[in-house]
Amino acid sequence: MSGAVNQKAFEKVIRDNLSPEGVAALVMALQPAGSIRATTPEGDQAIEQVIWFKNTLLDMIGVKNFNRQMEELGF
Repeated sequence: MSGAVNQKAFEKVIRDNLSPEGVAALVMALQPAGSIRATTPEGDQAIEQVIWFKNTLLDMIGVKNFNRQMEELGF
């Protein structure tokens, strides 16, 4: 899905509007998307976009910070 958004602008909007805790909670909430199987190409594309979003957020905060945030938030 590369090139679909201006990555720097996207990350700026996320950082300006969500706390690291909020980003970590979103990553956690989006994790089940990887196990969803669609029955149409459109559904597959939608799931791929959700997975891209989750991975982008995780890349932004890093796995180590994500794990720390999950522990601090009690998840």
